[in-house]
Amino acid sequence: MLSDAEINSQQGELEISQLRSRVLHLQEKQKLLDKHVEQLKSLSAPIRRLPVDTLIHCFAIFCENHPILFSRRPSEIRSPPFALASVCNGWRQVVIATSQLWSNFKVSADLNKSLVPRFEAPLRLCLERSKSYPLSIDLRLNHGESNLLVSLLVEHSSRWRHAQISSEVSRKFFPGLCDGRSFPLLETLNFRDVDPNLQIFNLAPRLRSLKLASLPAGDSLVNFTPRSQIASLEVACCDEYVFQELEKFPNLQSMVYSDLDHSYLPDTVAPQILPCLSTLEFRMGDLYYDQRSHTHNLLTVLLDNLTLPSLATLAITNHVQDVEFEIFKGVWPHEAIHNFMERSACLLLTLRLDQISLSDRDLIGLLRLTPSLVEFRVKEIYREDYNFTRCPAPDGTIFKYEDTLTSLFLSALHAYAYNHGIASPPLVPKLKRLELVADGNLFDDDLFSRMVVSRWIPDKVYAQSVGVTCLQSVKICVLGRTLQEEAKERLRLLKRAGLEFVDFSEEEDE
Repeated sequence: MLSDAEINSQQGELEISQLRSRVLHLQEKQKLLDKHVEQLKSLSAPIRRLPVDTLIHCFAIFCENHPILFSRRPSEIRSPPFALASVCNGWRQVVIATSQLWSNFKVSADLNKSLVPRFEAPLRLCLERSKSYPLSIDLRLNHGESNLLVSLLVEHSSRWRHAQISSEVSRKFFPGLCDGRSFPLLETLNFRDVDPNLQIFNLAPRLRSLKLASLPAGDSLVNFTPRSQIASLEVACCDEYVFQELEKFPNLQSMVYSDLDHSYLPDTVAPQILPCLSTLEFRMGDLYYDQRSHTHNLLTVLLDNLTLPSLATLAITNHVQDVEFEIFKGVWPHEAIHNFMERSACLLLTLRLDQISLSDRDLIGLLRLTPSLVEFRVKEIYREDYNFTRCPAPDGTIFKYEDTLTSLFLSALHAYAYNHGIASPPLVPKLKRLELVADGNLFDDDLFSRMVVSRWIPDKVYAQSVGVTCLQSVKICVLGRTLQEEAKERLRLLKRAGLEFVDFSEEEDE
């Protein structure tokens, strides 16, 4: 009996061992099946169902905003097409076959000659993969020092579409560029040389947009043959030529005065009439620690001497608004604005005032000069973030940022405005799009929402009887807090009825 029991026990252990082995085998098989299921799921992921054209469009947007960067700092070496191509085999095939993704280059100023050989092969590969696609190049050279990478890009100058050069361009530093090259595809040129030799780009039949650190003098500008085709010009306002040479661009449609230097006020300024100019922007600031914009107002000088009969868009912005020292602190030139608008007799459609100090009454006065206005934007600063006592004027005067988006202004913008108890014609009766960025410590949310409600008149017949066009879009950002719930709910009701309403205050608060 004992031997039979031992035999039965051994057989039981053998069966258990076999079953355990079977379980292990099944478990491993289950793992493989689970892995296979995950792989199949990844194959059916939404990103894999995108049409190739859509995928290429997404890649192109990413690579357009992130150039292939050649820099000595490892953390700054960005190669978007290489990164995209490394995701999977499918993406790799799409990226390598799409020449557009390999056409955007930036050579950093910190790249010294000892590191150039390291980047030669990648650049050649990118140029090869870009095939014949037009190039965007950004050359930022240290003290004008050229290198092999620059020479390679210059060899392909016939493919340049967008070019930015932050360096002195001369035969010494750019021998290949100064040999009468043609630029048949060049459309935009950003030239940061303080004395730009624009004649290098005389053979650029498609050039339409020009950004300059300064305008060249006299004959140098006259001999720049593409100037008659320039439609968009941006130039730093820091020398006399910007006050007297703009008429040499007869087809100019868009002008940006950037980096206004209030330390430079010319003794005499020749009046300029620009009949085709439809878009004008002044980028204000105060870049000097003696705070010259308190007393030197270059905006007034420019407005006094410009006549723009075709002007449709006007923007006046504090281009640098993060530091008290850099904010433009001049007095709002209400008389110069009035004379400019009256002299130009233009039908202004769009007005943008960003971080500019002007009183509510000055703003109302300005809007009375622009009854044709369709789009209007005003941005205030959040006053608690600025301490202007740290940057007084030379005579000790402390700058005060004027109150702009006040109850008085919102009441004036109401469709049923009253002045001393008498109904007044609506301000900017054709207004369709309104955007406000307001200091939360001064803003009246309830009055704002009621003003919007007053101008939301979808019934065209009734709107005509009131004398306003129905608002189509309202965007609001209250700095320092969110829009009050009652006002927000009132505007949400209008949104459901068709008004485009966007409240950026919630994002600002987060």
